[in-house]
Formats: sequence, structure tokens, C-alpha cells
Amino acid sequence: MSRTISTELLGVYSIVTSVFMVFVTILNSGLPLAVSKSTTINFEKDSKKSNGSVSSALIISLIICALILIVILLGKPLLESYFEDNNAYLFLLLMLPAIIFTGVYTPFKGYLWGREKFFHVSLVEFIEQIIRIITYFVCFYLFSFSNNLFPAGISVSVACVLSTIVGIIIFHSLKGRLQSPKTCFKPILKSSAPITLVRLATSLMQPFMAFLLPLRLVQVGFTSEQALSQLGIAMGMTMPLLSIPSTIIGSLAMAIIPNLTSLNNEHDTLKLKKQISLSITFTLCCSFIVIPFFIALGEPVCLFLFDNITAGTYLKDACWLIIPMGVSQITTSILNSLNLEVKTFKYYLYSCVILFLSILILPKYVGIYALLYGMGLSTLLIAVLNIIKINKTIGASKTYLGIILKLIIITIPTVFLTKWIYNLSVLFFPRIVSLILCGGISVIAFTVLMAVFSIIDVQYFKIIYKVKIKEFKNKNRKLKSKKT
Repeated sequence: MSRTISTELLGVYSIVTSVFMVFVTILNSGLPLAVSKSTTINFEKDSKKSNGSVSSALIISLIICALILIVILLGKPLLESYFEDNNAYLFLLLMLPAIIFTGVYTPFKGYLWGREKFFHVSLVEFIEQIIRIITYFVCFYLFSFSNNLFPAGISVSVACVLSTIVGIIIFHSLKGRLQSPKTCFKPILKSSAPITLVRLATSLMQPFMAFLLPLRLVQVGFTSEQALSQLGIAMGMTMPLLSIPSTIIGSLAMAIIPNLTSLNNEHDTLKLKKQISLSITFTLCCSFIVIPFFIALGEPVCLFLFDNITAGTYLKDACWLIIPMGVSQITTSILNSLNLEVKTFKYYLYSCVILFLSILILPKYVGIYALLYGMGLSTLLIAVLNIIKINKTIGASKTYLGIILKLIIITIPTVFLTKWIYNLSVLFFPRIVSLILCGGISVIAFTVLMAVFSIIDVQYFKIIYKVKIKEFKNKNRKLKSKKT
């Protein structure tokens, strides 16, 4: 999309999708987690209560959908004034079915999550993305639209509708049923409300930043077009790349919540400490492992992907953001598992103050970097406060500073190695081949250095490998005996 629309129009896209994400967040944050926790606790003991939590969440979600629909339709003058673009409101309307069907799927997603059916959840999301990509290309190349953003809006809605249908089919195939929600409304609301408020506040900051930052940039000397263009590059190109590790960390967060909830209910402190420590260490490794590649080759990567070198400069300068973003993400999920949702909300409010002050003060000195630095400082505050609270709750004292220092040390030689190999390989190979080659070498080199510095345990992977081989052989034996 960045190659077919201007960076200014990409800025408009970022503003509209930030509003869209506010509505999606209301539906898709607290409710699935609340249903997940209820399913984890009650599925074996009381399946009716587990199914009832799905029903209650579905009713709550549909009510919220109706309210969102009213707000969007009645708030047309306000939204059009905010967007300052004639086609932006229509673009939001094209994504309205996506909002509604996200609300429908939310309770079923929580049920699958609670039963630890992670493959099924991932399958639904994978299908959604594939449909979204195909629909976008079909709309873009086969139909003519007055605005190049419209195919993106249509593709989001079509993908959400079809993936929701798939999700509901999977729910029924696993013998999930909708049952009386009478006793489930209160616990679902109690558990979901704080998380929804936290993530709603998070998503509200996006349209607020999208409005305030261009305004501040104009006040310090940018034209309106330049301000929108800079926002489009930062939010539409750089931030998606910075968010790559968060996809893996988000998967981990989804996987550990049912387990941590069970350990917390069973008061198994020893296992709880070990699981939390492993999760945070894994998050740090995932965050750091891409940093050498981004520092060394941020500009060539963005030239290849977006044909925009400015995005690469932002990526190279702001890739440290990945670390506090990842740690704040996983530690927030851990606190939610420990029933400390109110604390995560409070910490997020503190971080909002930091972000607001950064956007208010820093554009005069650093321009668009005010957004990147502000996000880094605010997520760093959340990460620190979360770790302090986790340690206090489980009786631990781990700071992870030793691991972070080791990871910083091994980042330096990996950056130089990656840069050197790229400069050499680009003389002989096309850019895409050189980037893939250097990306692979960077990850391998960093992983080897993590093993050398004892950040990861090689023996652990050997044990896992042996266990998997044994399981594979046992399955083969069973298959052969069945055939016989």
C-alpha cells in the first residue's frame, strides 16, 4: 500500500485506523481474557458455567457493538471534522462490519484461549490475514475506486466476517455450547472492565497522538502536508517493523495466561516464579535478536519494502523501542493473570502522562522522533513498574539487569558482522538475497553468542529435541500397529 499511495495519504490511513482500533479494543481486550480465565478455572469442574461465560460475554459484546454503531453514525459531523478528509469517514464506514464481527467472535476466541486451543485461535487469525490480503489485491486491481484506501477498508471487513464464521464453526466442533448466562455477567464484567479500560486508554492515545502530533509539528515549522507525511512514515512504515517481535511475544502472552492463572489459583509459587522468569527472559531475547539487523540494515530494508529511506532512518534510530515495548507487553499479561488488572490500568495512566508531555515538548527539538521517544519512555515506565509489582506479588527480587547487559554486549559485534556481510554480499547478489542472507546470519550469530554467554541453555534444546524424536518414533510405532 505504501507504494501505491502517497505518504500523506498513508498519514490519513494511520489516523482513521487509530479510531477504528479504539472501537475494536473495547470489544477485543477484556472480554476474551475474562472468558479465557473463566474457562480455564471452570471447564473441568463446571462446563455449564464455562459455556455460560461465553453466552454472557456475547450478549455484552453485542450491546457494545450496538452502542459503537450509534456513536459512529450519530458522530458523523465530529468524526469528519477530526479526520479533515472527505473520504476518511467513508473509509471508517467500510470497516464497520469488521468492528461488529470482531465483537461477535470475541467470546468464542476467549473460550478457545481458555481451553489452550492455541492452534485453533492462530488458524482463525491466519485465515483472516490471508483473506484480507487476497481481498485487497482483488479490489485494488479488478475494481476502480475514487480513493486507494477503500480496498483496504473492504478487505478488513470481508476478512473479519469470514474468519468469525470459521471461529464459530471451530467452537461448535469442540463441543462448545451457549448456555444460560445468568450467574456469569457479574464475574465477566468484573474481570474484563479493568483490562478493557487499560487497553481502551491505550487505543485512545493513538487518535489523540495522531491529532496532537501533526498539530505540534505545524506549530514548530512543518507544513500540514509534511506533518501528515512524517506521521504516515512513522506510523505506517516504521512502527509495523518495530512491532514484529511483539507478534511472538503476543503469542507467548496468549499461551501463558491460562497456565499462570491455574498456578496462581493453586498457590504453586515455585512454578509460578519459574514460569514468569522464563517468560520475561524469552521476551528479552526475542526483542534483542532483531535489533542488530535493524541497526545495521534499517535503511536498505525500508528501501526494499517501502521505497522510503526515511522510514529506515527512523527504524535504525528507534529500534531500542522494541525492548520496553516487549517487556511491558508480557509483564502486563502476567499481572492480568495474577488478577492485578487494576494495577496495570493505573500504571498505564502514569505512562500516558509521559507520552503526552513528550509529544507536547519534544517536537520543537527532535520533530517526529517525539512520538518514538515518547513511546519508548512510556513503555519503559510500564515495564519497570510491572516488574516491581510482579516481584512484590510472588516474593521475588529479580531485576533482569544482568541479562540485559549481556544482550547489549553481544548486540555490538553482531551489528558490525551483519553490516560487513551485507556490504560484501550486495556486490554479488540482488538486494533481497543479501537482506535474507544477512538477516539469517545475524539471528544465528546472535543466538550462538546467547549460548556462549549462558543466556540460553543449549542442553535444554538437546533434551527437547530428544523428547520430540522419541514422541515421533512412538507415533510411528502406533500407526504401524494400527495398520497391522
